[in-house]
Amino acid sequence: MTTTSEDVEAGPATTRTIDEPEIDRRSAASPYFGRFTCDVCGDDFAVHRSLTAEEREFTDITTRETWPGMVVIACDRS
Repeated sequence: MTTTSEDVEAGPATTRTIDEPEIDRRSAASPYFGRFTCDVCGDDFAVHRSLTAEEREFTDITTRETWPGMVVIACDRS
């Protein structure tokens, strides 16, 4: 675990590419997914054909609550 900010730890990252069919599928399942902002270019996820992302689990040190997170490290629009 890595401490990312005050009271939050991050698990190991898994780097993978998310292509257009999966972006479309995840956007349809959760409308908010397509509206997330790309960390690289600033556009919505929905306008991309490909995103390379680090996915990891974050943990609140105090409550031990966990949640998934994703940081885009490369995209087809940059």
